[in-house]
Parts: sequence; C-alpha cells; structure tokens
Amino acid sequence: MSEKKAAAVADKEPILAPEEIDALMQAVAPSEQAHALLATLPAVPQPEVVEDFDFASVESDNGPERYPLFFNLQQRLSESLNEQWDETFQRDVELSSEGIDERLYQAIIDDNQKTKQVFFVYEVGGFGRMMVTIELPLVVAYIDAMLGGMGEAFGETGEDLTPVEQRLAARIGASFEKLMAYMWEPVTQMKYALSKLDTEPQFLAVAPVSESCFSVKFTVKISDELSGCIHLHYPRTFLEPVLESLRTATSDDVGKDPLWETQLQKSIEQVPLTVRLELGQCQLSIKKFLGLRSGDFLPLRKSAHEPAMLWVSSTPMFEAMPGSQDGQLAAELTKQLAQDS
Repeated sequence: MSEKKAAAVADKEPILAPEEIDALMQAVAPSEQAHALLATLPAVPQPEVVEDFDFASVESDNGPERYPLFFNLQQRLSESLNEQWDETFQRDVELSSEGIDERLYQAIIDDNQKTKQVFFVYEVGGFGRMMVTIELPLVVAYIDAMLGGMGEAFGETGEDLTPVEQRLAARIGASFEKLMAYMWEPVTQMKYALSKLDTEPQFLAVAPVSESCFSVKFTVKISDELSGCIHLHYPRTFLEPVLESLRTATSDDVGKDPLWETQLQKSIEQVPLTVRLELGQCQLSIKKFLGLRSGDFLPLRKSAHEPAMLWVSSTPMFEAMPGSQDGQLAAELTKQLAQDS
C-alpha cells in the first residue's frame, strides 16, 4: 500500500459508528459478538516466521541469582561440610561448590536413572520438606571411613544399601541436620529432622513434579578413583518464608558468626609481635661512624632518669624506665601513649 493511500485510509471515519456497534451487539448472538467487534478493527500484521516456543528454555526472572545471600549461605555450608568430611576420612577431601540452578522436581528425580543416589528427606517446621542427594559410591565410602576403613567403595556398589548400611547412612543424614541448621543461623532458626532415607525416589513426595527447586551442587573428590556429587534441593514453597530476607539482607549479616569471631581472635592473639625499647638517638657523620671503635661512647643526649620509648613496628606505644630484673635487662612500663584514630 502506498503512503498516500495509507494516509487516506487513516483519515477516513471508522467503518461503524459507536451506536451502530451497540445495535449490532444487541442483534447478534453472544458467540458472534467477538467476530463483529473484530470486524471493525484493522488487520493485525502477522510475522513471516513463527518458531516453536519451548517453555522449558525460558529462564525464570526470579531464580537463585536474585538472592545473593543464598549463595553466601551455601558457601558457609561448603566450608563446614569440607571440614566434616576431612575429619571423617582422616585426610584432605576435595570439596568444591559448583553453583546453584533452578530445576523442576521431576528432572531431579529423573537424575537417579543416570547415577544411583541416596535420598535424604528432611522435615523442617514452618517450612516443609527439602532433600539432600548423595551419590551411592560416596555414601558407601563414607560408611567405610566411619567404620575405620580407608574410606573406599570397592568394586561395584550395587543398586541399594544393605540394612546395616541403611542404619549407618542415617548417621550421615543426622550430621547434615546440624550443618544445615548452622548454615541458616544468620537468617532464621531451622530445626531439621530426617524423615526418609531411600535409594528409590518414587514415593518421597518432597514436592509436586512440576515445582521448581533451587538445587545446590557440591563436587567431592575422595581419591583419583572415587569422586561424586552432593546436591541440596530446596522447593520454592520451602524457601518462600525467607525469600525476602535472602534478597534484602546484606552480606554483613552473614559475617556475624560469634564462634568464628572468637576463633579468629584467638588465632590473632597467637601471632608473634616484636617490640623494641629505644634508649635514645644521636646523629653522626659518616666519617665519625666509620671511625667508631670498641670502647667509644655514643652521645644519646638523654638523662639517665628520663623514660625511654617502647615501639611496636613504627608506632610508639609506651614510655618505659630501663632497668634490670633477676640479673637481666628489663623495662618498667610507666605510661601508655595515646594513639591517633
């Protein structure tokens, strides 16, 4: 359509006047009203190419990336978890955080078809259920380490846990209760209780199959021959009560850990510190300095009863009187010097 013709069409009055549209609406059946109304409107341009739309490919605008504090909490857990596994295996176990994804619960369950896992389901009052999954060889190796072994999974681990391994695996689940409760302390109090432990996920009922979950992944390397993954799965309904806190709280809130602060202070207190007592100063030319010999005296220009200065690095900290105690040179601190803020 040419520009002149388009302008002429635009200047024309509507095909139907408002009163004519009202009369038409009253005369036609309800199912025809929409067609009659659409007939008064200009045609909607259609795209030349229409591609299939995949809802699963659309990223959520309210995913884990919008909650930076949630990432900080998982790092807090990673450090505690690494210490626990090091202690159990009596050697360094490599444990690293692989990030957080948003996944459907159905996809999480389907992963069991690829790699056999042990499912630990937890009940948390006021929040609901969440789940931890650990690959079966890692669980078997952990049990072996608990029993005093080398922490290995010999040969094929099979598709299930024996009754004895089930009971011992429950101890692993109990240890996670404490770690996860500790992780959430900066945000809220959570009391975890292990409610189910299984290798088959069909009847766990942690969340509806279509519900999205925040899935945290840790990779564990016990030896060159044995490695695997640990996942924490939080359904959206579980996190709903704390999502606003995770979005608005600052990282400073997570840093306030009394136990960590106490341990840090104790560690700092053990750092060696060098102090020096300065009796006085004098200036010499290079010629006089090069001419110094044993028995010479240096003119410090300070009275014998005048206090000396005690320094820490380049900062004067105390006035002190030089003297001796028990046959050794000593200094009596007489005055603490004010420090510039």
